[in-house]
Amino acid sequence: MKISILFSALILLKSVNGFAIGEHIPAGARSSALGGASVAIPDFWSVCNNQAGNVWLKGVSAGLYAENRFLFKEMMAQQIGLVLPCKAGAFGILVNHFGNSNYNELKAGLSYARKFGKRFSMGIQLDYLRIHISEDYGNKNLFSCEIGLMYHSDSHLNIGIQIINPVPIKIITYPPEHLPSIICIGLSYKFSNTLLLTAEAEKDLEHKPVFRAGAEYLFANLVCARIGISTNPVSFSFGFGLDVRRVKIDIASQYQQALGFSPAISIIYSFIKK
Repeated sequence: MKISILFSALILLKSVNGFAIGEHIPAGARSSALGGASVAIPDFWSVCNNQAGNVWLKGVSAGLYAENRFLFKEMMAQQIGLVLPCKAGAFGILVNHFGNSNYNELKAGLSYARKFGKRFSMGIQLDYLRIHISEDYGNKNLFSCEIGLMYHSDSHLNIGIQIINPVPIKIITYPPEHLPSIICIGLSYKFSNTLLLTAEAEKDLEHKPVFRAGAEYLFANLVCARIGISTNPVSFSFGFGLDVRRVKIDIASQYQQALGFSPAISIIYSFIKK
């Protein structure tokens, strides 16, 4: 009974502070700098943002990501991932932690993706979500899944679709609350070896759609500059990336007028030489 009451209170608060139980958090400071746009970009963080993108990677890679939402210590998000490509496709492992000792969410996912022909790929991920509340309120354990699709062309065009929690998973009975079922559709286009543009739309069953767009410009094959925008609520973003041999470091920040900055950083290590 106590845990249901507290979950209900958190649900009422989510419209005030931007918090939502089981919310999808796009991973990687590259995505953060591009306004959160990520579903149509096949990179390492496809392990979270669209599992179908994992098959377009070469070699084993590992990554760390941290984001501090609005500089509140209670809204820290950390993610760690591993991608293992193989002849039959690509496996991915993801662990995501959000919150602090009083309230936190732990998500672990195991994914598999493979190509269908030369242009299409599909991935599926099985998720375990644990919601923890302190003061003897206990834990809530949930299981769900995610599905990703991607079209990857030689003409620099990518189209991505991700469906998160396609089957409603109940969190509490009264008032009834479910994990958000989300669909995200987007595209990216690489106009040259230096300029990339991307845009996407995200929609769940209860809220208005969110639109995201971003641009990335590459300097001397080493340094990237990025800008982005997202809606509902409106926020602006910017960031930089440094790619040196086997290590890639990305730094970004989003800015929302009412709540301020949300800095983020990610580090990716490739076990094969580029």
